[in-house]
Amino acid sequence: MEEKLIPVVCPWCSVGCRFYAVSVNGYIKRVEFDYDHPKIPNRGKLCPKGVASYQFINSPKRLKKPLKRVGAKGEGKFEEISWEEAYRIIASKIKEIKETYGPEAIAFLSSEKITLEENYLIHKLSKAVGTNHLDFPGRYCQYSNSPARIAVFGTSAATNPFEDVAKAELVVVWGHNPAETAPVFFGQYVEKAILDNGAEMIVVDPRATRGHKYASLHLKPYPGTDLAVALAMLNVVIGEELYDKEFVQEKTTGFDKLKGSVEEYTPEWAEKISGVPAEDIRKAARLIASKRTAFLVNEGVNQHVNGLNLALAIANLIAITGNIGKEGVWSGVFPGAQCGFCSAMTGIAPNKLPTGKPVTDEAGREELERLWGFPIPDWVGFDLTTMVREIGNRIRMMYIVGGNIAKSMPNSGWVREQLEKLDFLVVQDIFLTETAKYADIVLPAAAWFEKTGTAISAERRVQRTYKAAEAPGEAKPDWLILVELARELGFGEFFKYEHPDEILKEINSVIPVFKGATPEYLAEHPEGCFFPCAEPGEGTKILFKNGFKTPDGKAHLQPVDWREPPEMPDSEYPFWLTNFRLVGHWHTNTMSGESPSLEKRWPEEYLMINPKDARALGIKSGDLVKVSTRRGSILVKAEVTDHVREGVIAMPWHWQANFLTLDEIHEKTKMAELKAVAAKVEKVEE
Repeated sequence: MEEKLIPVVCPWCSVGCRFYAVSVNGYIKRVEFDYDHPKIPNRGKLCPKGVASYQFINSPKRLKKPLKRVGAKGEGKFEEISWEEAYRIIASKIKEIKETYGPEAIAFLSSEKITLEENYLIHKLSKAVGTNHLDFPGRYCQYSNSPARIAVFGTSAATNPFEDVAKAELVVVWGHNPAETAPVFFGQYVEKAILDNGAEMIVVDPRATRGHKYASLHLKPYPGTDLAVALAMLNVVIGEELYDKEFVQEKTTGFDKLKGSVEEYTPEWAEKISGVPAEDIRKAARLIASKRTAFLVNEGVNQHVNGLNLALAIANLIAITGNIGKEGVWSGVFPGAQCGFCSAMTGIAPNKLPTGKPVTDEAGREELERLWGFPIPDWVGFDLTTMVREIGNRIRMMYIVGGNIAKSMPNSGWVREQLEKLDFLVVQDIFLTETAKYADIVLPAAAWFEKTGTAISAERRVQRTYKAAEAPGEAKPDWLILVELARELGFGEFFKYEHPDEILKEINSVIPVFKGATPEYLAEHPEGCFFPCAEPGEGTKILFKNGFKTPDGKAHLQPVDWREPPEMPDSEYPFWLTNFRLVGHWHTNTMSGESPSLEKRWPEEYLMINPKDARALGIKSGDLVKVSTRRGSILVKAEVTDHVREGVIAMPWHWQANFLTLDEIHEKTKMAELKAVAAKVEKVEE
């Protein structure tokens, strides 16, 4: 039995770590570190999830044959059927719903867990069916930061390669815990900046995270109130004239309106709302204005109804301090999944074409129609939140690839009630997830290591990953399922693909920023390239050196106002409840929960509570407690710790946390409140 070293990109977070899967006869025995390619982002290192990354593909719970529901929705009772029958049923139902309600009654949901090529095909298939109801669960990760950065800079993409984080003089970690969610990135770049190059660190988080030990300043706002902190920082930088006057004058517009919008938001005002001392806010603002700064933000900024305002405030702060368009700074979106950019950059959104142009752009549609050969609908579709709200009304069918919205969306109990109302649901996945249990047809997909494709990391690095194992039973790669279904639907002439390379070549011709990311170039260069890459070998490492992606080339500063969280603690629910991620788990536990070494080390959820609050409630570490919000209650064990501030409780979100979160949304971004809700805690007598 010959061992083969297959180069793969890790399937978990968006750092883009590479390693070798040691494969024997289509079975992965172990992983080996890749020290052969010093240009790859992880430089041979891996985190616990990376070391265990392949384990879930061997789970006995893997889906192996197509399934047809035989019981009530949600019960998970199915019978096995053939692929031919599955395709026939799905195609028949799509045609029936189109004839009865129109194509606008059908919605597609893509995923950050699949490749660039597969996301592209989901977009293409949705347009062929005639619908623009298209989205992906990453809306609940980056759809505050992304539109904010587009408004200010013209694009949401990361400004610099990771290596520039190590060159920063100050690292601001805001609503992000990279030491736990992206530990290889943290060790290779953040720790290097601090320990080797003497950089300082500011942490803005209601919890003490794994990386807080390096922080010279830790601001602990109540969940959902860090917008007040950001507004006060802008007040200080502008009021004390600490901003980069030359940069603001030459490369920005809207400064006077921004200045006027934050005049009243003093550090003392922010202290009353957030609990962060005014002098700490001033100190942080002065440091940011005086040093070359890398801003690392994530879900703690994004997952709030007021997250757009917060992200706009941070983008403004980056711009007026000149911390953009040069070496030694960093900012951007940091998707929680390896392929978040694979969804975003193929236009997986209700209002976009894969070319990046709006669906309402007539010339853009005509261009795509010439490339694809079929008509493109011209109306703006529903985002994920609206899709679910419209189930049973304007949405009659959903096709979900790799998403587990029955567990990942806020107010999960309500989401499950909505899924029961669908006329027809198709779920394409590797396990029978909580969402798949509501499906009429379940299609077994090949997992990450069982197919070849393209991945994109948080630093805009485009890399190729390769098949290292055989899929179990009759499971097929997502791209092949989509191609075969398209043929059953009568779209075969538009889906003539036999290999992912053919799909990538089409992407090279359709999506301009990937023109140079050809399968040939990526095969020869394991380190990949940085998009935009106009030609092979011509990637763009640093954005905005010569202006921004706005019509006038300037950063458009945005006035920002205070907006309080939609739900505040009161006498009945006196605590702020927030959630966080663990180093050993990922998203809804679909894959990490089937990885034995991870599940053994991180077996269950728990609740963090401050010692003062715990004493008042008679709670000790290990006690069983009931955590309740206005959406419901769950039972967990308590962990008494000063790593969470008084008045705040926190729990990892991978298990049941979203049964407690709030589905109220921002009117523009449709972002829900996932990080700051009112809760109460009660000790359970066993």
